Amino acid sequence: MLKDGWPRDGVIDEWFEGALETAYASRYPNLMAIFRDGLARFGDEEIFVFPSLGERYTRKRLDEAVMKVSAALREDYGIEKGDRVAMVLLNNPEFCISYLAIAAAGGISVVINARLETEEIGFQLRDSGAKVLLVEADLYERVKPLRDRLDGLKAVIVTGNEGTGGNDPYTSLLAREKPAHIEVEVSEKDICSICYTSGTTGRPKGSIITHRNVVSNAMAQLSCMPYLIPEDYSMEEIYKIKQMISVPLFHVTALHTLFNLCLLGAGAVVLPLFQADQVIESMIEEEVNFFVGVTAMFWLLRMQPNYRKLVDAGHVEVMFQGGSPMPPELGELMLADFPHAKIGNGFGMTETTSVGAGSLLPPEQVIKRGSSIGWPTPPTLFKAVDERLREVPLGEPGELLISGSGVCRGYWNLPDKTRESFVIDEQGRRWHRSGDVVVKDGEGFYTIVDRKKDMILRGGENVYSVEVENLIAMNPKVLQVAVVGVPDRVLGEKIKAVVFPMPGHEIAAGEVLEFCSGKIADYKVPDFVVISDMPLPMNPGGKIMKDKLRDI
Repeated sequence: MLKDGWPRDGVIDEWFEGALETAYASRYPNLMAIFRDGLARFGDEEIFVFPSLGERYTRKRLDEAVMKVSAALREDYGIEKGDRVAMVLLNNPEFCISYLAIAAAGGISVVINARLETEEIGFQLRDSGAKVLLVEADLYERVKPLRDRLDGLKAVIVTGNEGTGGNDPYTSLLAREKPAHIEVEVSEKDICSICYTSGTTGRPKGSIITHRNVVSNAMAQLSCMPYLIPEDYSMEEIYKIKQMISVPLFHVTALHTLFNLCLLGAGAVVLPLFQADQVIESMIEEEVNFFVGVTAMFWLLRMQPNYRKLVDAGHVEVMFQGGSPMPPELGELMLADFPHAKIGNGFGMTETTSVGAGSLLPPEQVIKRGSSIGWPTPPTLFKAVDERLREVPLGEPGELLISGSGVCRGYWNLPDKTRESFVIDEQGRRWHRSGDVVVKDGEGFYTIVDRKKDMILRGGENVYSVEVENLIAMNPKVLQVAVVGVPDRVLGEKIKAVVFPMPGHEIAAGEVLEFCSGKIADYKVPDFVVISDMPLPMNPGGKIMKDKLRDI
């Protein structure tokens, strides 16, 4: 049993871009090097299976597609090193191919949440300066209005072979000879992707993810994985791991952790979305043994009539969840159903490249410490600090600061926000201010006890209250609005909006929901709306006292 933390063999301190960071002394140089290593070792093994499409990809087949698309982006669309290529794609082969192809071409992938509405997508395209947009055919109508409003957008490529809206079809990228090689030098300092998070001021922030960050995620998994897989596996048999990916690939958990694990040698069954009964059927049919999800997914799986078939099949060997602490009740139920499985918690953020600078709770601790996020994954360092960024004593709450090569470089086009969120201490070490309040115990385990950021975590999706409040406040019938999270057994939290109307006006809860619909992603629309007949309570500083609204 591990004690005092994950093994840190090979971790060093090094100066990088003017600050001190922990990193692995021996590491991959970039994202494609991870893929090439897995290709050399397990080329004939399947990497991605898409049951709903009837498609199966070995690493060799994927490599051929990646090389073709990368060459097409460079030669036909003029993508050069550092150019941004946006992706509004679902869980399909085009996503997997494009993400790697953009990296191979030296480009920067702008990974956009496919659940966003038109104006939300438009902001990210404009802010990132995307030159090419790859979009799902089923989502084309959502981006169509943007086509002529973005001067920097030179081309739109639509999945399939139809060329919807007069745009080029994605199949045209694959209709060429595979090039012998792609000559682009990509170092760990180069940007791999821009991943947007909802902004605490209403403006989304684009986290700058470098190849160094992505590599840190892969190295963290290589270090921790021997303790997470069955004892009779070796890392040379990593190809025996078959994951279920039913979380969106545009989320950092899938994009960086699950996708990287595939590049390292594992395989994955990829479904277009999470539908619990279909997930179970695919897990049984494909003999999936590795499942990562959020708390809500585990509850929903257990509610299905065919869940007992999954238990009886006996294939599941690893189950990890993140997004919120695992309730002890759920941990006990899962262990009773899968007594030989490794079950645990994980923690990561967009800014930390998921678990690249996140944490994992060892499976043997899940019942005793189910509410803990565990130990920081190597090479990461955590510390809890007070308002003056001084480390607090063990057992005392403090803001979680995170350091290491997995921490992103800052926010795209937001230098002030970058300076606020990424700080350098007196030793020269660079830290990210997470906004989470944690307590560290005597064995090094961290537990989140509060959030400094006004954020709601709904079914694994981050929703910043201010973004929803800013929208509702635009309704001329609304004088005051506050958005809060309320506990929910399945989703972790649901969204409640409390509204006080303008004097002389009346507004119904349904009007508020209709006003929000189509302007923000569906998961951000409040689950409940309460119309207050009294002004919302405010403190002497003029801020609404949200703690008094949660029980209304």
